[in-house]
Amino acid sequence: MVISRSARRWVPVTIQIAGALLLAPIIAIAPPRDGNLLLISLASRQSTAAIAVAQGAMIVGRGRFGDSLIVRGRFATLAWPLLGRGILIFGAPRLLCGDEVAA
Repeated sequence: MVISRSARRWVPVTIQIAGALLLAPIIAIAPPRDGNLLLISLASRQSTAAIAVAQGAMIVGRGRFGDSLIVRGRFATLAWPLLGRGILIFGAPRLLCGDEVAA
């Protein structure tokens, strides 16, 4: 297959645009170092709030998904204790958490 010279010029640009579109949602929910975090428990029988507070987080509000919770804290402090108990940690964007709690 032969690709014209003008088409070859647009291939890198197209790849960069596709990469940016794929990474944008991931970057949008990447947890910040400090600030509001969205916690989603995969094992609902555990008390997400009690575990988060025991690790130094401050409860900000409820998330929009089932038993999700929004807390303010340090990602480095919360990451391993929460992940080890089946609790996922995301950033708290306005789309997922509302204007009043988003960082």
